[in-house]
Amino acid sequence: MGVNIFILDRRPVRLVIAETVQKIGSLRRFFKITELNDARADELQTSEAVAMQMTSPRAAMLADFAELPLGSGDGPLVRAHQVIGWDDGRTSVTDLNWDYLPTLGYAVREPSRDVFVLHEEREGVLYTLNHERAVALGLLDQTEQLIRHGQPTISECPAVRPFMSGYAEASCTFEDGRHERLLLRVTDDELPLPSWFIGKKPAQVQQYSPPATRHG
Repeated sequence: MGVNIFILDRRPVRLVIAETVQKIGSLRRFFKITELNDARADELQTSEAVAMQMTSPRAAMLADFAELPLGSGDGPLVRAHQVIGWDDGRTSVTDLNWDYLPTLGYAVREPSRDVFVLHEEREGVLYTLNHERAVALGLLDQTEQLIRHGQPTISECPAVRPFMSGYAEASCTFEDGRHERLLLRVTDDELPLPSWFIGKKPAQVQQYSPPATRHG
């Protein structure tokens, strides 16, 4: 199926979280990574340059949607848009594990107020959030502002092994408890020590070059 790229759109989204209105980013589908050519790569760079001039949102909503039931059990399925956390300075994301960004919930449009309302998803069912629940989930701070949740940091990587020429694979645990296998480029097939990963985000370990040897 291929890995799709989603880019940050200029148009923000008004998202209601426990009756507080937050402004977040919106994402639009671009092309698959395998479909990139010179012209599309230039277009991607242009879009990213525009996004860099914008204030980086603390979360972003996908234009794509799933149809899910509401917890009330009343009415038809609703269109639910996934909302993911966002790194400061990030301009795009792929749908390959959403680049390890956390899912904050699902947004359902409320036409009467021209806003989207964030819902918590539990076992395929959507539930509205009150203020107490939003704080418990770490979504809002004491001033009712959305808290930024970007990529988690790496807490340990006990196994680092060769993958193929020029690449290595690391079995890592993130601070949020997730276990993932990360693929990274390596120079001269030299592997990093497990301690090199600790405290870094996945975006910071995509390539490893051994430190230069000092002489004398």
